[in-house]
Order: sequence, then C-alpha cells, then structure tokens
Amino acid sequence: MSLSTDRSTVARIQKDINDLQRRQADEMKKVATATKNMNSAMSSANRASSPSSAKSYLGTAERESRNIDSAQGKAAGYSADIARKMSDLTRAQERVLKGEEDERKKTSDLYEKQRRADEAARKRLSDDNRTLAKDLASLRAQLTAAISTQASSTQPFVVENAEGRNTPYDFFISHAWKDKEEFVNDLVSAAKEAGLDVWDDQSAIAWGDSIRQKIDDGLRRSFFGVVVLSPNFFERPWTQYELDGIVQRDLTGAGRLLPIWHRLTQDDVATKAPSLAGRLALPTSTYSTAQIVDELLVMRDRFKAVAR
Repeated sequence: MSLSTDRSTVARIQKDINDLQRRQADEMKKVATATKNMNSAMSSANRASSPSSAKSYLGTAERESRNIDSAQGKAAGYSADIARKMSDLTRAQERVLKGEEDERKKTSDLYEKQRRADEAARKRLSDDNRTLAKDLASLRAQLTAAISTQASSTQPFVVENAEGRNTPYDFFISHAWKDKEEFVNDLVSAAKEAGLDVWDDQSAIAWGDSIRQKIDDGLRRSFFGVVVLSPNFFERPWTQYELDGIVQRDLTGAGRLLPIWHRLTQDDVATKAPSLAGRLALPTSTYSTAQIVDELLVMRDRFKAVAR
C-alpha cells in the first residue's frame, strides 16, 4: 500500500471517529435530558394529590427511564465503535510514519548519490581544465620556440624608413573593416601601448588620400605584415590587395608575413588560401590580445636585429 493511500486512510478513519464522537455526544445529551425529565416526573408523582395523577407521573418517569437506557445503549455502541476505529487509526498512523521514514531515507540516499555524482563531475571538470591549461601552455611554448627558430634562420631584409621618420614601422596591420570593433581596434591599441610602431589605415590614411598609394607606402615601410585572416577578410578586395603585397615582400625577402587566424580553423584557411594554411599562425581562439602583442614584441626584437 502506498504512502498516499495510507494518509488517505488515516484521514478517513479520523473523520469516522469524529462522526462517532458527535453521535455519542448527542446520545449522552439525550441521557441527561431524559434523566432530568424522569427526576422531575418522580418528584411530581411524590407530590401528586391523587392516585391517578401519581400514576400518570410515574408513567412519564418510566418512559424517560427507557429513553435513558436506549440512549446509554447507543452511546455504549458508539464508544465500542470509536475504540475499534482508534485501533485502526493507530495502525494506519504507524504505516504512515514508516512510509514517511522510508521516503526520507530514499530522498536522503538520492541526495547523497547526486552529491557524489556532482562532486565527481566537478573533479573531472577541474582535471580537464588543468589538462587544457597545460596543453595551451605547451602549445604557446611550441609556437614561441618555432618563432625563435624562424628568427634565427631568417636572412636580413631591407625596409625603407617611414615617411618623415628615421625608422620603418614595426608592423603593417592588414584586416577587414568588419573585424575592427570585435578584435583589430583592441589589437592596434594594445600594440601601440606596448611601444610598437604600427601602420593602420585609420591613423595613416586621411581624407582625400589615395588608398592604394597609402597601402603600398605602408607595406614598403614596415618590417612585418600582420594579416588578420577571418571570414570577413576574404570578402573584401582591398584586403586581397594588401595580402598580395605582403606575400610578394615576404617572397622577395623585403618583409615578413605574420598571419593571425580570427574565427577560422586551419581547414578554413586551406579552403580560402591554401598557400597560407601551412604557415605558423596565432589563432585568437587560443591567444588573447595581450599574448599576441607579447609575440609581436618578440618578433620585433629578434628580427629587427638582423634587418638593414
């Protein structure tokens, strides 16, 4: 029998007991009323002035006596019914208490099982995060080592001084306009704050300037061409023009192409620009803006030392 059924049984038995107690109380009221009437009739019979009046009062007293016996009998029957119902109620309440205890134990067991499962899940997540952090640190170390190896084996290349200055720009930033707000503006700001000389279109191209001439001039006067490859990059003609110029300078030894992958995978790059898929790149999914700037500083210090 279910706990809900036992609870319903307890409520039903309690209702029956309450009903029996009301009926018993009604019968006891009848006993009290009949007793009062009988005593009154007996008193009247004792004071009667004639035998016939006394006999009438005694008849009334006898009827009330029978009413008392009847009401007491019914009250006794209700009392017996109440006693049986009380016994049934006790057994039903015991079943309810046992059911509630079983339910509490089941709930406690389920809670403990869920707690252990949650604790195991948190431990797995923590272990996975530590493993991921180690993998990312290892990957960054490998990329830094690869950059260092490339730097040590790179031949000197010639870069013209920037217009009106005694030194070239450190980096030419090629990117799609749609990527400015999401990534490029922060990269340029962080690079300049770190002390890097950066050519970017917003600061280098003024109203009325020839865009093509300014881009060519920026490419010719920068040590490195940083290309932010993204889905937007491959949609714009000017970015393709800049990429062609950077690749040409890279091939002739007059500059170096440094790719950044933004919202792209190697498969995406292989589809859009197969010649760049095998070149070491810094993905924004792995590197933060600050980490990319750190790598740019490393590139500047190592490669400019062999430039002329």
